[in-house]
Amino acid sequence: MIKRTLKRFSVGLLGVLFSLILMVVLTTWLLLGTATGNRWLLGQVSAWIPGDLQVEDWQGSLLDRVTVTGVHYQLDGVSVTLDRLEAELVPASLTRGWLEFTTLSLGDLRLSLPPDPKTEDTATAGLPDSLALPLGVRIDTLTLASLRLNDTQLVSGLDARQLAAWRRFQLASLTTRTVADISVEATAQGSLAAPMEIQGQARWQMPLAENETLNAQKAAGQLNIRGSLSTLILDHELSAPVQIHSQGEWQLADPERPLALEHQWPAQPLPLVLPQPLSVGDGRLTTRGPLATLQITGESRLSSGDKTVHLSLNSQLTHGGLALQQLQLDDGEQQLAGHGELQFSPLSWDLELEGKLDTGLLHPHFPGQLNVKGNSQGTHADGQWQLSPSRLELAGRVRQQPLTATTTVASRQQGLQLESNIRWGDNRLTGRGAILPDWSLDTTLALPRLDQLYPDIQGQLSGQVQIRGPLATPHLTGTLNGRQLGWQDWSLASLQTRFRALGPGAQTMMLELNTGTLQQGNSEQLATAQLSLNGTLADHRATARFRRDDVRLETGLRGSLVSLHNAPRWEGSLSDTSLVHAQLGRWQQSRDTSLVLSATEQSLSAFCLEQAPSQLCLEGKRDDANQVHVRASVDALPLALAGALLGPDFTVQGNLNGDASLQGPLENPAGQFQLQTDNARLAVRTPDTPQELVIEQLSMKGQLQDQRLTSELTLVSDLASANASLEHGLDANGPLSGQVAFQLTSLSPLALLTTDLREISGQVRGDFALAGTLRQPLMDGNIRLHNGSALVPALGVAVTNLQMDVQGSPRGQLDVNGSATLGEGTLTLTGTLDPREWPATVNLSLDGQRLRVADRPDARVLLNPSLTLKGDLDELQLGGKLTIPEAEIQPTELPEGAVTVSQDQVLVHQEGKQQSGLPLGIDVIVNLGDKVHFKGFGLDAMLGGTLQVNQQPQQPPQLNGELVIREGRYRAYGQNLAISDGQLIFQGPPDNPGLDIRAIRKIPSENVVVGVQLSGTLQAPEASLFSEPGMEQSQAMSYLLTGRPLERGSKGDNNRIAQALALYGLEKGSGVTEKLGDKLGVDEISVGSDWETDDAALMLGKQLSDRLYLTYAVGLFDAVSTVMLRYTLTRQLHLEARSSTRANSLDLIWEKELQ
Repeated sequence: MIKRTLKRFSVGLLGVLFSLILMVVLTTWLLLGTATGNRWLLGQVSAWIPGDLQVEDWQGSLLDRVTVTGVHYQLDGVSVTLDRLEAELVPASLTRGWLEFTTLSLGDLRLSLPPDPKTEDTATAGLPDSLALPLGVRIDTLTLASLRLNDTQLVSGLDARQLAAWRRFQLASLTTRTVADISVEATAQGSLAAPMEIQGQARWQMPLAENETLNAQKAAGQLNIRGSLSTLILDHELSAPVQIHSQGEWQLADPERPLALEHQWPAQPLPLVLPQPLSVGDGRLTTRGPLATLQITGESRLSSGDKTVHLSLNSQLTHGGLALQQLQLDDGEQQLAGHGELQFSPLSWDLELEGKLDTGLLHPHFPGQLNVKGNSQGTHADGQWQLSPSRLELAGRVRQQPLTATTTVASRQQGLQLESNIRWGDNRLTGRGAILPDWSLDTTLALPRLDQLYPDIQGQLSGQVQIRGPLATPHLTGTLNGRQLGWQDWSLASLQTRFRALGPGAQTMMLELNTGTLQQGNSEQLATAQLSLNGTLADHRATARFRRDDVRLETGLRGSLVSLHNAPRWEGSLSDTSLVHAQLGRWQQSRDTSLVLSATEQSLSAFCLEQAPSQLCLEGKRDDANQVHVRASVDALPLALAGALLGPDFTVQGNLNGDASLQGPLENPAGQFQLQTDNARLAVRTPDTPQELVIEQLSMKGQLQDQRLTSELTLVSDLASANASLEHGLDANGPLSGQVAFQLTSLSPLALLTTDLREISGQVRGDFALAGTLRQPLMDGNIRLHNGSALVPALGVAVTNLQMDVQGSPRGQLDVNGSATLGEGTLTLTGTLDPREWPATVNLSLDGQRLRVADRPDARVLLNPSLTLKGDLDELQLGGKLTIPEAEIQPTELPEGAVTVSQDQVLVHQEGKQQSGLPLGIDVIVNLGDKVHFKGFGLDAMLGGTLQVNQQPQQPPQLNGELVIREGRYRAYGQNLAISDGQLIFQGPPDNPGLDIRAIRKIPSENVVVGVQLSGTLQAPEASLFSEPGMEQSQAMSYLLTGRPLERGSKGDNNRIAQALALYGLEKGSGVTEKLGDKLGVDEISVGSDWETDDAALMLGKQLSDRLYLTYAVGLFDAVSTVMLRYTLTRQLHLEARSSTRANSLDLIWEKELQ
């Protein structure tokens, strides 16, 4: 029975225990496994938590997945708000002593902290010995949408993996984005028990905003931390935008938290956009001491070009400020040092600056040295600030010009007053007035030497400018005047401006601007320009007038400048536009045109210029989506306008019509165009017979699609026809394809282009395919000229049998072969042209034998060329030999009364043509054969010799060598003298060779040889008499002129000899006669024959006025004196009056120079 009772008790006890276990399990499940139990459990726990904890909603259970929204917690002014929390737990981990989350996702977390209380530093309280958790926590994935502290976002997009903490902690990876868009990737591990050793690494990167000075897109670095929380060892490597390595330690357990860091960097260029690159040398910066009184010292070097500056810093943080003990820049020759005190709250400063400055470091165009001295002292508290008179002084030389500048700034009733005086060379700028809180500044400019300020500018500028208005929106009033202004090769003769209230705001503005001639180099771009503007930004009118040569342009604008979405936008209309040309007539705008200009949108409604019945129109638009729509048209444009431009010898008939359009995205638009003529005729008046070219059809059309332009050209006329089709990209290096075929049935139209050729004949045919690129086209095919001929009237020769063939190939090289007949000789041309590289290369050879290159009464010349032309279109070189085997040259002699132009005379009415041409260099040897005969100017001789012709591109030619007079005679003093020896020696310019000529006369009956020796140069020859045997000059002259001695000559012979000797003596003593003329005040001293006899006379002349000339002649061998007055009535008509002891006369003389 006991046994039965015990059994029953055991069964009952087991049932009770099972019921209790079941009840516990059920209770636990109800509390942890249901949302209701979780909320009840949260309510019980909340009662034990200090502060106020509220949860708006709880979904799910702790045993599976829970979602909590609207968590609010407050304690002692601290507020925590979490909008959403999602957690997925692993309940089985609790049996192992771990609280494990598969995922823990936090939404937006906001922390609000009260202002910092004045309490004892928490560091003095120390750290607990252990931060170990009662059970382990492991989170596989932790995310945080954002973290805000007092409405400032600190973290966004945090993502952490494999986070674990118990007695130690470990973070496998963490990525997040912090303030200033800094992205961070970090790992960490360490101990939660004393001494709490930690080790971690963080890589960060921050984008940098676009900056005109800083040329860098990002900043990046890596931080390594190790040690204990009491003493952290820091190591940081900054890799961008510059390289800096920092290492040291931070003692957090010390109440003053001392910091000891060493920052070092290697030599490297600084990523700054400056006129001249700036580099920093290797250097260091040390920060050491308590945070409140941190000592900052460092040194380095800055380099720019060949300039290097040493930089040193010594400063210390003070309680609430900074003591700048020294900041110094020094390169041995210049030094700039600053020192002073700075307090942060309230803000106050007392700073001094002095030293020497090399201005070449600021910009290489401003080399110089300046002494600098300045000071500034002031405070700012409770919205009020006070600035004691602060002064900056500069003195020295910049660009070899003295420079002094003094600027004083001081506060007055919360305003800022400025007074500045700057003098640089001959230029001066002064300013005086207020710059805060509003502008009230008056400035004066006196800049008579702008070339002293900057190397590329010239001229004078002066004026007064008043600056008024609010600080952020000032406006300008004043005048500016300039003369002979220039920049590089641009020049402006004059500039006058008057303006009032220019600037932002609603005030009424005025601007008047007038300019003189605008030139680029020697080319006039504008004769005058005028601009006037009146009104406000919201409603203003402007008129502009421009004139150049025979062209005048005038237009008017009316519109408003508004700000749309913080971007300026101009809207208005263009009206009353007129374009006037002396030959093209007047073109007038037919109707007003609306115009819109902004950074994102531009539009122009139909703008048309009319000259009935012709019309030129243009309209277009670009919208904010970067779509463009452009259309242009030409209606009934008379081709006669082109004839007016070509000159009076050309007459053009017919009309031109066409249109073009462009539409689509700006980066890839599509378009089409077409042009065609109607009844076109070109007539040219020539000396022979008028030439007329009838153009039956001339049209061109094309299409733009996908950055490819396809175009077709068609020409049909009575003398020529052509068809061409091309396809190419808009890039000059894009692929090119096309086909060209043309035919010229007559070359007579070439006579329209030159007056040097006559009776031009021949035919040209071309048929070739184009490939390659626009920059490097390849031609496969040929162009052939055959049956060509022409007359060259200036040379009196005919070119016949002219043949030319240019053969292309897929390789791109062009083979050239040609020939022509000149007289009995044949000229051949062979070689290649290579357009594959630009500039195109040339390699041509020119050869021939006995080419008749001149056949005129005054010159008959045969030529044997053997020349080569090599190089490219940027630098061509002509070399080889030219041989002249035969030549007969008899130049037309000048009449006896002709005179040469003095070297001192300048023809100001003639302007030399600007001949740029091809850059051709010449190195050619010219040989004269045995049959070169010259007769003229008293010389009759056979010539020979060798000359080397050298010429650099765009430079005058140089000749070296000599021409030899093989045999000949020279007529001087009325005698035909035999040339015994003669040379023309060239050593430079071809127009002034040296002379070494000896001409003699033999008198066998007297056994005497006399002669003339010519020396000096062609432009300044010197003549001297010689004889064998030696004798006086008068006897030598007598033998030279009469063939007998002086004592056996007649009176007429003696007069001729005396006149020749006097002229010979004056020529040899020209310097004396010039000095004598200056002393006497006469313009001419010469020896000649007077007007009454053939006797020699001394003649003195004086120009009394522009039209009246006085001459006085005194006989050398008689007592006859003559006075002559000549009055110029016109260029060809003169009145002469003469009076002497023998006769008087009055003559009316008409002169005409015949060519």
